[in-house]
Amino acid sequence: MKMTIEQLEFPMDIKNKILKIKSITKLHTDFIAGKNIIINKTNVAIHEPHKIIISNNNQSIMLINYENDNSIYSNDLSNQVSLTDIAKLVLILSDKQ
Repeated sequence: MKMTIEQLEFPMDIKNKILKIKSITKLHTDFIAGKNIIINKTNVAIHEPHKIIISNNNQSIMLINYENDNSIYSNDLSNQVSLTDIAKLVLILSDKQ
């Protein structure tokens, strides 16, 4: 079984919004681009979302963003996370350093 892996480009508008959050520079922030994994000669594909990992020395938060979607979700996809919520989380993480 052959697969094709297509690397996606992380959306710059989301990245810029995250980087504009006050106190984010005190934390380690990783932006991991998503992938499309296509199983050749089938109609099956896996869409791996973009990941945003914000961490300090003790804790980390992973957020998810899907291709062609301007929304950001929590790691378990249970709810959509607003930039205000992310700013609050960043403030908490930066205070716990």
